[in-house]
Amino acid sequence: MQINKSALLERFKSYAQIETTSDEKATCFPSTAKQLDLARYLVTELEAIGLSEVELTEHGYVLATLPANTEEALPVIGLIAHMDTSSDASGANVKVQLHQGYEGKDIILSEGNVLSPKDFPELLNYVGQDIITSDGTTLLGADDKAGIAEIMTAAERLLAGKENHATVRIGFTPDEEI
Repeated sequence: MQINKSALLERFKSYAQIETTSDEKATCFPSTAKQLDLARYLVTELEAIGLSEVELTEHGYVLATLPANTEEALPVIGLIAHMDTSSDASGANVKVQLHQGYEGKDIILSEGNVLSPKDFPELLNYVGQDIITSDGTTLLGADDKAGIAEIMTAAERLLAGKENHATVRIGFTPDEEI
């Protein structure tokens, strides 16, 4: 079964647009109520794709199970990603941009915001590939909303596919950044 890249991108974009900035000065857990917005969204999505034991804990952890589809004794697999984003830059009003077939030139994010291989020579490692950015005025949140999107897509694929698999436990955590 082939991964639908445009569906994966749309899933990531939907997560990136939910502000989940953590707060290192907070005395509660999770450190911000914003993280619960994504947590509740993920619970709804996990239930909709058919996972079991879907739970949002009092501390903002999202847990779910993809039961094994074989009688073979296999070890349980755990997939974990975090929902929060760093407070070093705004995570509100994120504008996700797709730069298709990167040509090795400056990437104009928005007025005054440029990604240049002069400043970031590692960009040249991605010539010909698609690059996802924000508009440069906010944090994209790819760490780790891209991980969440990959886990959700993998779970959906395993549920729809015919490949035998072990039980998979999924956990999405708040406040990793702090």
